Amino acid sequence: MVTRTILAFVWFLVAALGAIGQTNPAEEKPTIEKVRALRLPYAAGSVPAYYSAGFEARALRYQKAIIACQQWYDQQVGKHADFTLAVLSKVDWEKATSVPYPMPHAVGVYRSPPPGVVLPARFEDFPNSADFTSHPELLVENISYHELGHIYASLVGIKTDDNLLAETYANIFTASFIRAKRPDMLFFLQGPPAKLPPQRYTSLEDVEYLSDDVGFTNYGWFQFQINRLADLLLKDKPLPRLLAELKNFFHDSTQRPFGYVAAQLETIRPGIAKEMGALWNPTTIPEAKTKPCSGVPTAGRDSNIVVLNLSPKPIRVTSGKNAPVTIASDSWYTFGAHSGTLVQIDSGVCFVFGDEPSIARITAK
Repeated sequence: MVTRTILAFVWFLVAALGAIGQTNPAEEKPTIEKVRALRLPYAAGSVPAYYSAGFEARALRYQKAIIACQQWYDQQVGKHADFTLAVLSKVDWEKATSVPYPMPHAVGVYRSPPPGVVLPARFEDFPNSADFTSHPELLVENISYHELGHIYASLVGIKTDDNLLAETYANIFTASFIRAKRPDMLFFLQGPPAKLPPQRYTSLEDVEYLSDDVGFTNYGWFQFQINRLADLLLKDKPLPRLLAELKNFFHDSTQRPFGYVAAQLETIRPGIAKEMGALWNPTTIPEAKTKPCSGVPTAGRDSNIVVLNLSPKPIRVTSGKNAPVTIASDSWYTFGAHSGTLVQIDSGVCFVFGDEPSIARITAK
């Protein structure tokens, strides 16, 4: 998938999926090292905080909030995570991270440590931010809990390549803290704000396959919905118990189709499909079109093809000049390229990238 981040917006993150923190090539310096090299103002503490000039007040507020959250997570899981906070302006952001500004994210979760949480100094720069909240600093505090949730999910061994599950894990941590310590934030667990307009992608299957490629605003809309999902899963359960159940049901990190994920969640929380309503509907991503595996591809706009392997055997799929990807039976992989280019299945079938994301279903036939 094109630069997928598990932690991309994260709240507005994940990650995708790969995870944020996996996007930097191995030869590059880790994000937190780049932040330190900027020689920004710095606030010491159990969570060191670096911040761009002019944003000390916000950085200190976020530092205080995330330290309280860290202490709660420590108590719940019996483990401690050291990490660094960075609150960056657009100029400093673009020197430190390849994640598009102003997408909050966690770094160093699975590789390229040390771990950290990177927040925009101005959430007001996020597209349609006024539709998300009239209290940007409160929302960013909430987002910081989500980003820290990614770090703690990894710490306790709950790992997945699936964007939807990764975001759900982080939001479960968030919901547990809000329920226990931040009643003023309970409204963040109740779904998207009324001011947010209708979105193009509306099924959880859509965001599972496309991650933040659904677009910044749509991804933010999904994060509110995943908050609601996480809160429902957590209802009447201690956090450690729910984490143990998730670890048991999703011990295989392979990206499984949404139907499998939905069935497991229904077992954990009977009735959750009904409670989530239209979010449980089948994907709205259209079917990919086949095309002869010959000719010179055209170069159009960036797009995606989700290859969903419903056949009983693994398949090998090639996209452009990239190395083939093996997709296990009953799993999927998202490829990114320009519209007009092809993905080729080892059976000899080719699918063409369109101007919008599409899905290629490979069956036993």
